[in-house]
Amino acid sequence: MKKFPRKFQYPLMVSMVLPTMLFGMSGIMAYRNLPLGGDFLSAWGAAIAQVVPPALLLLAVVAPTVRLFVTKFLLQPEEA
Repeated sequence: MKKFPRKFQYPLMVSMVLPTMLFGMSGIMAYRNLPLGGDFLSAWGAAIAQVVPPALLLLAVVAPTVRLFVTKFLLQPEEA
């Protein structure tokens, strides 16, 4: 099996963790708020439709902001 270079470690981790978190948390939220005898799949679909779009927008704003903060203020500059 061909492996990815080490520089892709964090994007690969995010690409696996983010969908798991979004779908898992939506499922937990749907299950906890499910009325007795309710249809879980339709409640889960509605929860996904409510959670995923704002979460992706939040990710689009927070990820570059955090990266900028980390590279500018927390990491030592690269030596040439």
